[in-house]
Amino acid sequence: MEAYTSDHPVKLKQSTPAPTKTELSLSVELTWDGAKKLLYAWERTDHKGAARVATAKADFFLPFISEMPGEKTPYVAFWNRLGAPEGILLGRLDFRRPVVRIGNWQVPMPLLRTLNITEGGLEALTRDTALQQKKYLQELLVSGNFDCISIFRLSPDSEVGRVFENGFLKPGDGFPVKIARWFTELTDRDGKPIAANSAKTRSGFRRKDRKLVEAFKGAVEIREIRDPEKVTEYLKVAVKIGAAGYQQSIGVGVKDDPVWNSIFRIHAANGNFRGYLLEAEGEPIAYIVGPVVDGTFTLLATSYLPKHSRLAPGTYLLRRVIERLQEEGIRWIDYGEGDYSYKELYGTYRREDASMNYYGSSPKARIAKLLNSVAHSIMGFLQSSGLLMRLKKIRRFIIDHLNKNKPAAD
Repeated sequence: MEAYTSDHPVKLKQSTPAPTKTELSLSVELTWDGAKKLLYAWERTDHKGAARVATAKADFFLPFISEMPGEKTPYVAFWNRLGAPEGILLGRLDFRRPVVRIGNWQVPMPLLRTLNITEGGLEALTRDTALQQKKYLQELLVSGNFDCISIFRLSPDSEVGRVFENGFLKPGDGFPVKIARWFTELTDRDGKPIAANSAKTRSGFRRKDRKLVEAFKGAVEIREIRDPEKVTEYLKVAVKIGAAGYQQSIGVGVKDDPVWNSIFRIHAANGNFRGYLLEAEGEPIAYIVGPVVDGTFTLLATSYLPKHSRLAPGTYLLRRVIERLQEEGIRWIDYGEGDYSYKELYGTYRREDASMNYYGSSPKARIAKLLNSVAHSIMGFLQSSGLLMRLKKIRRFIIDHLNKNKPAAD
């Protein structure tokens, strides 16, 4: 098999794993049509009501990588037993620099032949299949096909996450970076709403809601955008709100750039886009945006105008979004990565996803592994000493102080 870009050829050695005694068979596709066929087969599998990952859907992942710079070759491995789906590996072939950070500083890394396994792109229904997936990736790395295999945001509660917990080739390898992820279970498997908070807490929410509505003399409206023709306008409004707040100052939140435009447009074309705006006296003061895929709303970004912070417009909007999603029968909200107070307040389930890089034996891969090891040790010291958290709090205080009275961009 061979896949090419105009700049860097990525050549894969031909390999056909032998069938196992458990009758678990493997199919690998690097073509668009083949990848779509395997992904559709996996998406039809019963996932027992678990929260789903929007970026791993065929109708998002394949169009999205086709628009991104660099190599555009998908890599899909599909495990089945007697024709029934058992596991999936969804990734992209590329020449890229592994993402390794010390705090917010990204470490300069060499350019490596890489298999990038996307978030939600490594799943198995049984431990046996997860073990086969681990063995398959080990063989790929040892074969010299790749300098690096990167796995993004692997759930520790999954069969694969439990198999990888003790390392890849040996305990502790891969330099896993763990980060919190929160969810709210909105409805049960019968579609009935679930109350995530106590009656006393909900009563407090209602008092806060009345306070915000009274502050704007009742001129408060929630707008919901789904129309593909309106997502560009919505993006510009969200960017203006974010420009006045903390998120943009640390490089998060929506941006009016090709990546975010592609994300919005593809989700809207698939009918999954949900953009929410809180307007007070005709002025947009908060937004929440994300797609709804397979019963899960993935919150991609949210922000509000800091000048109204005493009224908590962000959480007011979140409560209205929760109500609307429950009315739709949506099962989960996935808040994405990071610990924030509002996630702890509204979330019903927390886990720590892990991202990791596994390196081959080429000279460049060994250099990258050394750099990754040094960065991992430094981050470990910063976290264990509490210095990293203190630095984050200081930065947050400074940025909030500077932005407190800053109006939205014109």
